[in-house]
Amino acid sequence: MSKFAGKRTLLVARDSESPRVEFFKFKLLVVEGAEVGREFVLDKDLVRVGSAPDNDVVIRHDTVSRHHFEIFISDDGHHIRDLKSTNGTDVEGCRVVDAYLHPGARIGAGDVVLVFQPLQEKVEVPISQHNAFGHMLGRSVRMRALFHLAERVAARDTTVLISGETGTGKGLLAEEIHLHSPRAKKPFVVVDCSTIPEHLMESELFGHVKGAFTGAVANRAGAFEEANGGTIFFDEIGELPLPLQPKLLRVLEKREVKRVGETETFPVDVRFIAATNRNLRAEVEAGRFREDLYFRLSVFELKIPPLRERKDDIPFLAREFLHQLCGDSERRLGPDAIRFLSSHDWPGNVRELRNVIERVVHLVDDKIIDAAALMSTSLTGVGPPPDSGSYGGLGKYSFQKAKEMAERQYLIDLLRRHNFNVSAAAKTAEIHRQSLHRLLRRHNLSTEKLEKEFDEISGEADASET
Repeated sequence: MSKFAGKRTLLVARDSESPRVEFFKFKLLVVEGAEVGREFVLDKDLVRVGSAPDNDVVIRHDTVSRHHFEIFISDDGHHIRDLKSTNGTDVEGCRVVDAYLHPGARIGAGDVVLVFQPLQEKVEVPISQHNAFGHMLGRSVRMRALFHLAERVAARDTTVLISGETGTGKGLLAEEIHLHSPRAKKPFVVVDCSTIPEHLMESELFGHVKGAFTGAVANRAGAFEEANGGTIFFDEIGELPLPLQPKLLRVLEKREVKRVGETETFPVDVRFIAATNRNLRAEVEAGRFREDLYFRLSVFELKIPPLRERKDDIPFLAREFLHQLCGDSERRLGPDAIRFLSSHDWPGNVRELRNVIERVVHLVDDKIIDAAALMSTSLTGVGPPPDSGSYGGLGKYSFQKAKEMAERQYLIDLLRRHNFNVSAAAKTAEIHRQSLHRLLRRHNLSTEKLEKEFDEISGEADASET
């Protein structure tokens, strides 16, 4: 047996002032198909494989999806997870969704086969001693590694770029960095680049003088003036119009601004934090974002992992949210509820999880909240856990009632996965489009209502993120 068999991610120096995790590097060797013979040595705790250029391992072949699978590290070792690829992911010839990897495992991605092999060299990653950074929560290794970086960068005045999917907590992390910095008592000004009309953006950022344009009836300070001495946070910086990007770059370089309609500049003392749910490197390559601005912003980059990549955080977060929202120490989530929540991929991330808990708090009075209660109050596509024994807690209902509840939840999940396109959903369900419409009417479901609610969940202000 290999010396690496059974090896786990090792958490060391728990009681010291500098706890850390260490894990083995590994390599992927292409043994069949496109690019046979190529070898990739990897030292990250999360590695994505696919044909798109933004992957860690790029395999260009028609049978390999843009984002095919990922390998990540947990306390239990190396895992592989299929990323809903077209041709699926195999381990030793068996189709998998999520599985452990053993040394020498053969991984199939379309017509390409790779071999996974741990190496003897270790990688050490410092982690925080805490399960929170201010109001941002997480006890997983990946979140504690993020908290360690945030704790260190907060005390410095460097520019920070935060990346992550919608709902992961980018705005909250930015605010906590400000609150943990020497500028904490100074202003924290948010500029949401996705909501300000392009023709008003320059005035919003730099201010204007009376008469500078039609409607400028008085002098107005811009966001930089308002943030002077504190922090300015550019949310969704990838949405910043291209013509304004060189003007922002000049402020970053010279720390001075000029109001619209004025000729003189004046100095500003601000810290820059930006956030994006886009791949800015890909935006640069596509010509939609300036490379020089990207490098100015990404002096220190923090990446927030999506909730599906740290599912060991779900029970902790769900219980914390329940405590925060109801304040009743007797209320708790039952074991089947935890299994139910942990089975979901959470496309809306932490924000979606919090909304599900908040909804059940207000609609269910039971002291012990079970999976059936969560299912009956959720319209976000959360489904019952596979192989849970009681099918998400439905075992206490009649067969007909449980069948109706499961069918209703299946329809919600089906529509969400197809962006509420009935024709595409019907094709996956292998039923006629009209049959799907009849099922939706039977369960009193409206695609418009479901889509609106899901959009509201995904579009809530970052103030509600955790």
